[in-house]
Amino acid sequence: MFIDINTLGPEGLDFERSLRLDGLEGPSRERLPVVPARLAGSLSPSERGPHLEGSLEATVPLTCSRCLEPFPWSVHSDFDLVVVREQPALDEDDDVLDDDAAEALVAPEGKIGLEDLAREQLYLNLPLKPICRPDCKGLCPSCGANRNVTACGCAADEVDPRMAPLLQFRKKIDS
Repeated sequence: MFIDINTLGPEGLDFERSLRLDGLEGPSRERLPVVPARLAGSLSPSERGPHLEGSLEATVPLTCSRCLEPFPWSVHSDFDLVVVREQPALDEDDDVLDDDAAEALVAPEGKIGLEDLAREQLYLNLPLKPICRPDCKGLCPSCGANRNVTACGCAADEVDPRMAPLLQFRKKIDS
């Protein structure tokens, strides 16, 4: 689905679409199933170019980085962009995009792809290391049991042999 900014009138345009995003990858580059999303917003004319305000809502099935259990991640993202026809130039001093370029959505032919916009906003809101809940205990490094479900009984004070020399230093600091 596209929105053509070439036909945008002075009154602007409001939109709301239900999308099915496929071909997505999770934070660990795993394939995600099709994600239903709702994209809503408005386009209005402005001096710098069409102004796009919108929001994205979706629920993405992710895998917890600690316990490896699947869980739903809710995305609620509001965004505010200016639609431009060409890529903004890099800052001459730093070789990085300036603030105006970070707020720009490039639409070279004057068409905004709604799936691409939703996909971009979704990726910007995915965590790098998804965790199912803040108090997730993860997996036992010895036996692999999920510590959220069961207590495994493995010794908790095992020390990594590479860190053992630092224990003497820590004991000196603590005493």
